[in-house]
Amino acid sequence: MSTVLPNGSLTQAAERKRGIGRALVKSIREYPMVYLGSFIVFVLIVVAVFAPWLAPYDPTKQFANGLTPDGMPVAPNHQFLLGTDDVGRDELSRLIYGSRVSLEVGIFATFISLVIGTTLGLISGYFGGVIDSVIMRLTDVVLAFPFLLLTMALVAVLQPSVTNVFIAIGVQGWGTMARVVRGQVLAVKSFEYVQAERAIGASTARILFRVILPNVLGPVIVLAALSVGFNILAEAGLSVLGIGVQPPTPSWGNMVSEGLLTYRFAPWMMWAPGTALLIAVLGFNLLGDGLRDIFDPRTTTHG
Repeated sequence: MSTVLPNGSLTQAAERKRGIGRALVKSIREYPMVYLGSFIVFVLIVVAVFAPWLAPYDPTKQFANGLTPDGMPVAPNHQFLLGTDDVGRDELSRLIYGSRVSLEVGIFATFISLVIGTTLGLISGYFGGVIDSVIMRLTDVVLAFPFLLLTMALVAVLQPSVTNVFIAIGVQGWGTMARVVRGQVLAVKSFEYVQAERAIGASTARILFRVILPNVLGPVIVLAALSVGFNILAEAGLSVLGIGVQPPTPSWGNMVSEGLLTYRFAPWMMWAPGTALLIAVLGFNLLGDGLRDIFDPRTTTHG
């Protein structure tokens, strides 16, 4: 039986715990999308990181009993929970390992776009004039090309591989990021704290990356979260067309491509990776929408 100390420390600790609980419940009610999206993304990351321990089999192993006597994929059963593919490989194992490729492409492609777009947006918005015009015209050129068409051309030049796919997607996807950052810099650079840094002789690099950048990160983080989901879909589209991640490396995109050929008699080959893509993109989109509500409360519709 607990004894309450004279100073009421136990009571105060209990009150703090209740206060934290109420704050958490209130936060979830106000921004449910952040928590739902974060949970989905967290599960995807855990699956990708621990794929060797979660996957029941080697994703490239072909099983003798992985095909029916007439050479057809085996339907889901107690041994192969999501069935097998057209060469007798376990679909569940390939799905789990495919999360690694999809997340790798989505995150690293977004990182490349983030670095290029943020840097050019900062320079364009801060300096203005001819520099701004040149960078924005270059951005217009990049955005004028159909995303998938230009990405296909880049992948074809670089040769299909996981690394080249996320490089091609990242290099082609910086335009929107640059425009968003430029717009934020134009609004921020006339503020008093920026003028004060100039007055004390701070270097341009310090003003850009230590003063302005932290104050424009909100929209950038939101756009980055949304971009990961889009880039995962872009990789899947390239793989379906045969110029993305190449077999036997499992990715959700080439699994969907394989399933398109067998959907009439083995629909699980297409539905399993398709559902995984849907959940992954939904998770990052919910996270991005929730972060937008947090960084710009004027957009929130919660009570």
